[in-house]
Amino acid sequence: MKSIRLALSALALGAAMSATAPALAQAPGEASAVADTSCMYDCLIGMVEDHMEALVARDPSRLPLAGDLVFTENNVPLQPGEGLWGTVEGADENGLVVADETTGHAAWFGSVRENGTAAFYAVRIHVDGGLIDEIETVVHRRTSLPAPYGDWENMVHFPEFVEVLPEEERRPRERMLAIADAYFDTVELNDGQVFAPFSEDCSRLENGILTTAVREGEQRSAAAIASGCRDQFLLGLYKINKRIRRDLPLVDEQRGVVVASGFFDHANEFDRYLLTNGQEMRTALKWPNSITLLEAFRIRNAEIQRIEATFTYVPYFMHNIFWGPDAEFPEFAADPAACSASCLDSHARTVASSMVGNQWQDVNWGERVGYAENSVGIRVGESIWRTVTAVDSDPLVVADEQTGKAVWIGRIEEHGQPAWAAFTVAADGSAVGSVDATIRRSEYGAPWAEPVSAPDFAVLPAARRTSRSDMINAGAQFFPAITAGGGAPEIFGADCRWVVNGQDMGDCVSPFGGPGIAQIEAIRDRELLAVDEERGLAVWRTFEDFPATSGQSYPRTMQVIEMLHFDGGEVARIEAFTSELPYGMRPLARR
Repeated sequence: MKSIRLALSALALGAAMSATAPALAQAPGEASAVADTSCMYDCLIGMVEDHMEALVARDPSRLPLAGDLVFTENNVPLQPGEGLWGTVEGADENGLVVADETTGHAAWFGSVRENGTAAFYAVRIHVDGGLIDEIETVVHRRTSLPAPYGDWENMVHFPEFVEVLPEEERRPRERMLAIADAYFDTVELNDGQVFAPFSEDCSRLENGILTTAVREGEQRSAAAIASGCRDQFLLGLYKINKRIRRDLPLVDEQRGVVVASGFFDHANEFDRYLLTNGQEMRTALKWPNSITLLEAFRIRNAEIQRIEATFTYVPYFMHNIFWGPDAEFPEFAADPAACSASCLDSHARTVASSMVGNQWQDVNWGERVGYAENSVGIRVGESIWRTVTAVDSDPLVVADEQTGKAVWIGRIEEHGQPAWAAFTVAADGSAVGSVDATIRRSEYGAPWAEPVSAPDFAVLPAARRTSRSDMINAGAQFFPAITAGGGAPEIFGADCRWVVNGQDMGDCVSPFGGPGIAQIEAIRDRELLAVDEERGLAVWRTFEDFPATSGQSYPRTMQVIEMLHFDGGEVARIEAFTSELPYGMRPLARR
């Protein structure tokens, strides 16, 4: 009876409201039941072309930007003018352009020039009320990571993308979306089963490389094993794609084009696999990674005919704020009385050792746990929990009951390949509340020395120890001095050495005022992790921004675990471990 009374009350309330206010009939998530017609097809094409002109001019003020504009570069929210806007020198004049007047989206694919080199580039914009309120960009630069990077000077877009389809060769928007979605279903966990319809001559262009047919002078690609879209999927070439997360915001019906935004999550839980013909394949990378992409499909007669994609590496399981809001990291308040330094040390060692064989249930987890790798939140039991095959048997652990954290530093192996790891573990009594992992692999290049063993620091005699407050004060001088552009702070001993990712970079004083440090625009989000007075160790986590506006390299951010070793009141050694992130990336928000 109670449920009936509640239902009748709800009906009565609805009737009363309808008598006093007009009914709202718009679809969920839409501001109005009447479509915005302030910027139709030609206007949208013009808007995205204007965006490219403003980009090359490095002047976002040329664009009609909404006050609540959201702009991302490789999935990191930035301000207009940041990232590529500060380094770009030119762009293709013949980019691929498509638009969707139903949803107000437009996209551009091509290449740009940046600091004397080329990068493959794609952008999606959204226009509402004549103003651009979304700009989503993917920039693929030439790095040491193994990803397609083609001949941008001779890259030719498939002409089919710009051809208007005859009415009889078109398909309704809903069918086009289903076909594009079926492509991602096919490439996810690709095992030879094909869900999507492909034309016999289907071709795919990725970062300027034709990956469905061999062309002389191009990088080796999947085309060297099998040609054609369907044949590659029938072989199961792309089995490493554990998960394809995607959104399909744009349908250009008159040209038969669908544009998708998404991620390919390469879990690399195995480092070799068999094709359906029995041929063994080995993964190019041994560790979890994701690629972020904008991808266009040309669909004719209900078949995928042409594909063009721009993609680049990002940290594993990174999120897209337009359709997949970022995770939050549960805040953890330590109680110094609940877990001593030795207690924290034990927790850190248990967390690290339990990664071998994915024995995550060996850890006593708290009620709400935060876990992140290279500033991306993901569930415990995924990612490196499934790739780590060994961890350092004699790591360096710096534990601090005042912060409630311990930092584990040492060598890990992923399918036998070594890497540096720093795990920051927070605990309260018997339960672990959070783990923040920073991993550095060899593929990112120098500075790098292959890890053999963890750094080792002995307990100092009482006369040579430095107080906690003095170590923290030295850090307060050290970090600002890096970006100040002047000389070194007077905190270093005569023989101090600076080591980054195991590579000795020289003395600690010389870099200050030099060209290397001068590239760092900001050191932000600094957090003291742990202090050990007996061994003279203080560890921080920071984020270093390299905007590349001085003409060197490309915009990027480094997540850094920075450890200062004190002896006799002076810094005797710096040990830093860095993980490269997309420019402007920040730590997970605390809640």
